[in-house]
Amino acid sequence: MRLTRLFTLISAILALLVCSVLGRSLWSDWRDYQAAERGLQALQLLELAMHAAEKLSAERGPANAVLGDSYPATPAKQEALRNARNNTNAALLKLRQQLASDVDDVVGSKAHQMAPLELALHEARRSVDQLAAQPPPGRTPVLLDATVERMFALVPLALDTVTETTRASEQAYPRVARALVKAHLAVELREYAGRLGSALTVPLATGTPLSIEQQQRLHFLRGRLEQLRQLIKMANNEVDQSPRVQQAVTRMDAEYFEHGQAIVAGVEQRSHQGLRYDMDTAQFAQRYVPTMTPILALRDALLQEAQARARVDFDRARNELRWAMLTGAAILLVLVTLLVIVRRRVVAPLLRATRAVVRLGNGDYTPPSRISRRQDEIGDMLRALATLRENGMERQRLEQERARLIEELKTRADTDYLTGILNRRAFATAGNLRLRGAREQDESLAVILFDVDHFKSVNDRYGHDAGDQVLIRITEVVRATLRDGEILARYGGEEFVVMPTYCGLEAARALAERLRVVIENESLILSDGQRLRVTASFGVAVAHGLHAALDDLFHSADLALYRAKRNGRNRVESQL
Repeated sequence: MRLTRLFTLISAILALLVCSVLGRSLWSDWRDYQAAERGLQALQLLELAMHAAEKLSAERGPANAVLGDSYPATPAKQEALRNARNNTNAALLKLRQQLASDVDDVVGSKAHQMAPLELALHEARRSVDQLAAQPPPGRTPVLLDATVERMFALVPLALDTVTETTRASEQAYPRVARALVKAHLAVELREYAGRLGSALTVPLATGTPLSIEQQQRLHFLRGRLEQLRQLIKMANNEVDQSPRVQQAVTRMDAEYFEHGQAIVAGVEQRSHQGLRYDMDTAQFAQRYVPTMTPILALRDALLQEAQARARVDFDRARNELRWAMLTGAAILLVLVTLLVIVRRRVVAPLLRATRAVVRLGNGDYTPPSRISRRQDEIGDMLRALATLRENGMERQRLEQERARLIEELKTRADTDYLTGILNRRAFATAGNLRLRGAREQDESLAVILFDVDHFKSVNDRYGHDAGDQVLIRITEVVRATLRDGEILARYGGEEFVVMPTYCGLEAARALAERLRVVIENESLILSDGQRLRVTASFGVAVAHGLHAALDDLFHSADLALYRAKRNGRNRVESQL
């Protein structure tokens, strides 16, 4: 696997592992935060439910006052009952709205839990109104007990609407579970205190003494109240050490368990003595109900302590979630930064170094686009590669120079220094190759040998520089006349040799004649501006067959050239 793919794979695996760990941690903190938020909402909902239960309990006092009054009841008592019912309705409306706004509610299912309570409340109020509409003689103890019991049954229904929410609050906040339990005990204590007072409604409304059954009920209710009192006062939690809770407990003991129960005991004592009661139901409620207020204050103190601790836990869960998110973001940022740094400062330079080494191995010494200035191991490696590249380039340059010199020496060895055409040695090599080809293909091979006429007189009259210019110009003219594949060489001095492609004697003579005419017609301009015309004599020889030899061919062409000079120059002669 290549390094880039391996690095990408490792980076992906590492990122996946880190994201998995961070995701697991964030998910746990998010669930704790949501649980804390739901628990805090549950506490608020529980407080509303207890407030509604309080209003339902408080409604019993005005209801009992109306039931114990004459027919029709006095306007003040009727107004007090209407106000109590309005307060109850307002408390129930808040509870319904809170249930309906619960984020965990499904299509208002929690709000529907209030349907039994609302139905029972409607029936209880109708029973109170129907019984209050009858004259006092028609309000029998049985009817009064039944009506009062219906009012008593409302408080448990109100608390049942938030039972599941209370459990959620206790699960989210185990530390405040004790406070919630004691808050429930305070609500129950308030309810039993109300029952204790309502147990005297029938005797006070009818003016009859307490029956044995009613006395037993009072005894049971007192026992239950004392039991709840002791459970509340039992110190088993840091909540119990709260000054606010301790003050509420002390006030409850003083106002209710001393003064409030003394009022009940006074009614009970008059019943035992056979005396007429010194108050009616309204007057009893006016004296007795305020003594229960400290119980509600204790409930509120317990709820406030629970909410304070819940708020602390909620804030801690929120801060932990924020810290986890910030930490996760920081870890991801560091991881990404590290991967980018490793890729840019390690992997990418290694890849460039690898490609550079491969190019060096292939003989490519192309310089890099930039020189590394890094002062670390990677920089040292890149600079070492640059040094190797420079050494390789210098070695390549020397090798090229050596090859050029060898080629130049070879060219000089095969080329005439003045005219730039082949010299005699190179022509002999090329001629032998072409002679071998002629033998293999059974073709004729011709040689044309020509010499500049009176060249010595040109040197004597115009100087050797002029003679050199004549030779160079004749070379240019002849080269321009020849076709590709026809060889031209300087044979020596003012002698030149031409070897055409495979051809016979007549074709060779025709080529020699063309060259003679071109040389004769060429006007040579010397460096000093003088014009000069020269001529040349030609000797042509042709060889054919397996026994043809280049030396013999040259000898025959030389004899023909000698005849051309002897016969007047500026002419073409061929072998005999």
